[in-house]
Amino acid sequence: MKIEFLKSGSPECPWIRLYKFKASEAYELRRIALQLARGAYRVIPLQEGPTLSPIVSCELTLRLGEEGQGVFETAPLKFSWVLSKSGWIWVAGLIRPFSRGQLSGFQWLSSKGGIQILLSPDGQW
Repeated sequence: MKIEFLKSGSPECPWIRLYKFKASEAYELRRIALQLARGAYRVIPLQEGPTLSPIVSCELTLRLGEEGQGVFETAPLKFSWVLSKSGWIWVAGLIRPFSRGQLSGFQWLSSKGGIQILLSPDGQW
């Protein structure tokens, strides 16, 4: 799975694109969202996973918060995605079709916080 930050170039910008992934990688992302929803973890640096390939050193840390703040930049090309337990359950549901082998189409996972998250097997939207 590749991760890339797009600051400009389309009306949806700024956004982070998660793309070029297999169903097993989507399954892992869904599992992480569910772990956050259950409170098993409070912070998971996505870039430390074995299957993530950052483009231009883009980093995304997933966090469990009391309320959903969405995605925001904490330093240049370092982002934090903070959702509540119910927010992470919602995201896990959006990822589910991709984790079961539906590797076409795309899904916006978050639009809170001013930076959107796009999940797209081929990178298109």
